[in-house]
Amino acid sequence: MKLHAVLAAGALAASMAMAADAPKNVDLKAPDGTGLKASYSSPGRPGPAILLLHQCNMDRHAWDGLAKDLANAGFHVLALDFRGYGDSGGDRISDAAQRRTVVQEKWPGDVDAAYEYLKSQKGVDASRIAVGGASCGVTQASDLAARHHEIRALMLLSGSASDKGKAYIAGAFTMPVFGAASEGDTNAAKGIKEAAGASGNPGSQVKIYPGTEHGVPMFAKNAELEPMIVSWLKMQLAEHPGSH
Repeated sequence: MKLHAVLAAGALAASMAMAADAPKNVDLKAPDGTGLKASYSSPGRPGPAILLLHQCNMDRHAWDGLAKDLANAGFHVLALDFRGYGDSGGDRISDAAQRRTVVQEKWPGDVDAAYEYLKSQKGVDASRIAVGGASCGVTQASDLAARHHEIRALMLLSGSASDKGKAYIAGAFTMPVFGAASEGDTNAAKGIKEAAGASGNPGSQVKIYPGTEHGVPMFAKNAELEPMIVSWLKMQLAEHPGSH
């Protein structure tokens, strides 16, 4: 019994040692000087990384549960608040045309700043970075991959890639795409099918669920989705023999 207790205690200590560090809030600067806020979760050891881009009716904390699971699985995770959202600076814009201009002209630079921060963190394997986005974050994620061809995988929920993003996905045979949406969320499901369906990578996967949930709320309705994403990312970003 004593030996069993010692072994159990050792296993518990080992599991605690592998637990990810608590997430920390970080301050970033956009190219125009606007202050941006993000949350960084480290697994406490070297490994792959992912940048998470939230949907436009939420903020970076929508990803808290997934970020924790990914960090515990060995990923460095950065979740960004877009400008005008959450704790980031920038105007809260209600006019649709004005917001569209800001999204098109300012957000790509903001996302690039977050991506560069993530790449610079100690222990991040810059050859194994993924990007995930929900809803409006889908366009930003796919466009980021089109600008940075070293990105290894895309995870997209309930949204549409731009024409540039879809064209890049179609030609980037080494980059797998995971896409998920709800069947009743008609436009988002169409966008995900088009984006992930453009991929010629055999590791790409599309999941269309019953219901109308949009983006992150699909996790609560479909319990398998979050662990499926973690497993898929681990498989796609696994370290190849001889890689560094």
